[in-house]
Amino acid sequence: MIRNVNSKGRLQVRRVVDVPLREVSGICLRRSRNGRRSLIAVGDHAAKVAWFSLSRSDEGRISWHTSNIAKLSGSLLPKRDSQIEAVCADGQGRIALLQETPSRVELVDPNACKVVASIDLVVEGRGKLAQAWSDPKGSRGEGMALLPGGHLLIAKEKKPAVFIEFGPPHSRSRGLVRGGALPDGERWPVKKGHHRYVPLATWIPDKKLAKHCADFSDLEIGADGYLYLLSDQSCTIARLDDLPAGGGTAALLDAWRVEDVDGKPEGLAFTAQGRAVVGLDTRKPRRNLVLLEPAIAQLRRRHREP
Repeated sequence: MIRNVNSKGRLQVRRVVDVPLREVSGICLRRSRNGRRSLIAVGDHAAKVAWFSLSRSDEGRISWHTSNIAKLSGSLLPKRDSQIEAVCADGQGRIALLQETPSRVELVDPNACKVVASIDLVVEGRGKLAQAWSDPKGSRGEGMALLPGGHLLIAKEKKPAVFIEFGPPHSRSRGLVRGGALPDGERWPVKKGHHRYVPLATWIPDKKLAKHCADFSDLEIGADGYLYLLSDQSCTIARLDDLPAGGGTAALLDAWRVEDVDGKPEGLAFTAQGRAVVGLDTRKPRRNLVLLEPAIAQLRRRHREP
């Protein structure tokens, strides 16, 4: 059932938080099997990561920790102007960092203090997507989600705004259906070392999604199993339908307008209660993370049959 597509719902700011990073460009939720959750934030000003443990309520005290990724063994990220645009985490605490220029992903093991895998995102050929991907003035990966089988779902920001599934050459597209993302607590299955990933499938936005989301800024999986998209230019969060294996069209299910935020919405995550958390790209490390209400991605319990 499609709701809020023609007339958007609206999300209000419930809480404002200071992240100790400039120019926050991506956030994500790390979910472990024991139920513990941490919010992770990155910025594209410097190669740093900030995180804190989430409490069971949305009003708990926040104690940030930070780490300099550029100092880790095996990292190719520069200390300044790192171009990190998105972050994801698997259930074992490893962190995937998406770099827009050059187009690549570093998989970091914070416990071992090293980069365990480096993945080049390559789009070859002479097609429109390849030309747009190689354009030095164009946009590339801006949002990311981890898929089973070691694949990646990447949101290209604009011109064109499109979803791309990357994986090893000659592997099959998996797509993403509701509940089909990497399960909580699971390890993202990628071998150590250097890898080269290519597009396995693409999904272009349908007319309704293109109307509500002028660009693609971040991706996140909600507790309800749906894929969610954040648009900076439209200041909108969208819930998406399944992305069928092999590519096709990305369809909009729901959309909500984000109200009264001071900064560019660049990162998206959700609390355990299903409330959206949005990271803001601001010049100073203050008032750059907002908690929104009402909840839109909460896990819905199925009614038992009498």
